Amino acid sequence: MASRKDVDALGAFLEKNGMNIVDPPGEYYGSEYYAVYFTDPDGMKLEAMIWASPEKAKAKKRKSTGRRKSKKKSKR
Repeated sequence: MASRKDVDALGAFLEKNGMNIVDPPGEYYGSEYYAVYFTDPDGMKLEAMIWASPEKAKAKKRKSTGRRKSKKKSKR
């Protein structure tokens, strides 16, 4: 997933649609691992996660939303 918000949104979607959430969105294995665990209709346990510190995840998202500078071609 791209962000903690994405994990939270998936958790909300799963809950809204009556899916079995094994472990709700949250930090697991330390503050850098943010995940939601759920089962598919066959009972297979699945997870969606992001592995980044909360600060890095915010900075990465903020950085990616910036405008790209266009390269001007030089005329000779």
